[in-house]
Amino acid sequence: MTHKLLLTTCFVVTGLVFHTGCSSAKPRPAGFPDTVSCIITITQEGSPLAGARVSLIPTDGAKDWLVSALTDGSGVGKVYTYGQFEGAPKGKYKVIVNKTESDPSQFTPPADESDSAAMAAFSRNVQNEKLNSYALVEAVYSTVGNTPHELEITGKTTQTFDVGKKVKDKLPN
Repeated sequence: MTHKLLLTTCFVVTGLVFHTGCSSAKPRPAGFPDTVSCIITITQEGSPLAGARVSLIPTDGAKDWLVSALTDGSGVGKVYTYGQFEGAPKGKYKVIVNKTESDPSQFTPPADESDSAAMAAFSRNVQNEKLNSYALVEAVYSTVGNTPHELEITGKTTQTFDVGKKVKDKLPN
C-alpha cells in the first residue's frame, strides 16, 4: 500500500511540475494590452515573399509596441508583440516590409591568407556588413512615411499585402 501511495504521489508531483514548467503563458509587462491573432501574408509580383521582415507601426496614438513578423516560405508571417507574445494590440497600423541580401562572396575569406591586401579587403567587408548588400523590396514599402499599406486590427486578422515589383537596390555603405 505504501508503495502505491508513493508512486501516486510521484505521478501527481511530476504532473504538477510538468504543467507549471511547460506553461506557455509568459508574464506580460505592466500595462501590456490584450493581443489578438494576426497573420500577414506578403507577396511580391503576386508570388509569396519568404524571409521578409514585417513591422506594424501604430498610427492611432497607441503606445509604440514592437509588433512584427517574419514570413515563411509561403510568405506567411504570424505577428508577435515584443517577439514573444502572439498577436498584436488592437489598433491602426502602417505596414512596413523589408528584405535584404548580401553578396556572400564578399564575406568569404581569401584562399591565400598570406595575401595581406586580400585579407584587408575581407576584414573591411566583414566589418561593414552593408557592403554589397541589397534591398529586395521597393523603398516605398519600407518606410512609414511612404508605405501605402495600412492595417486595422479589431479582432482576429488575416491580411495579404503585395510589395510591388522585384528589385535589387544597393544599400548605401
